[in-house]
Amino acid sequence: MTKTDEIEIILNYHAGNGQAKHACKKVTDFLDKTNIDYTVHTTKKDGDGVRIAETLANEHQGSKIIVIGGDGTLNQAVNGVKKSNYPQTPLGYIPGGSGNDFCRGIKLSIKDPVRLMEAILSMKEPRTIDIGKANNGDTSRYFINNIGIGFDASTVYYTNHSERKELLNSLHLGTLSYFTNLLKVIKVQEGFGLDVDYLNQKKHFNSAYIVVATNHPYFGGGFAIDPTANPFNHNLNLVIVKKITGMTFIKLLSKLLTNGSHLQDKNVWHIETKHFRLKNHSKQHGQMDGEELNQHEFDL
Repeated sequence: MTKTDEIEIILNYHAGNGQAKHACKKVTDFLDKTNIDYTVHTTKKDGDGVRIAETLANEHQGSKIIVIGGDGTLNQAVNGVKKSNYPQTPLGYIPGGSGNDFCRGIKLSIKDPVRLMEAILSMKEPRTIDIGKANNGDTSRYFINNIGIGFDASTVYYTNHSERKELLNSLHLGTLSYFTNLLKVIKVQEGFGLDVDYLNQKKHFNSAYIVVATNHPYFGGGFAIDPTANPFNHNLNLVIVKKITGMTFIKLLSKLLTNGSHLQDKNVWHIETKHFRLKNHSKQHGQMDGEELNQHEFDL
């Protein structure tokens, strides 16, 4: 990397209850010592990551754009780049969130921010990774992890609005926050009608419960909703769990949370393909990469 190149950092100051801020300090200290120019662009409100990434992609070709934050920050940066005049602009990523499912999904083993920064600087070519694209009416959005309707989206909603979320994140127990709200949602989430179009076929569910289209195995801070999903095989995976109750659901949930054998359960339907259409018949919570999509009758 030459002296004239500059690092453009997109920082979510609050991600991971300060973990991203701490990671950014380590990175900038390293860049100062190695005499590499950089600028930190801090997100201040929802949607700033999209705006900043789009501007950087349009105006700073040749610079390296690095995202420091959680999966939601990376999601916004990806969508900003895709909106820009240079939608193939590479992004570097240094995780600093509470869930960090994307890192699990691509099997990123390096945790130290400085080592990750060194790896990014040494790369001659960017690594290509699949992302998902969701069309809903006239709008399109990209996702790096997954998009969900129903159970997991309701869990995201209650987790994001939990009074204990910040405390658990500060103790590095973000996954526990998700799990405790998951148990709450078991009591309140109802089944709903869902249509799936795929490979010139149609399938109807009278009582869908968990609906997740996923780019890699993980959601909710490390739960493997689909251990077979792969962000490098150019396919998207869809997992649908029917509404079941009592010990039948508890047993299925234990499989999901432990060994991934839930995919073989008769109450679980699973496909892997390049594209499909989801349409539900009552207002349900939705989530994309852990960000709320509010309640809708989705047609995705």
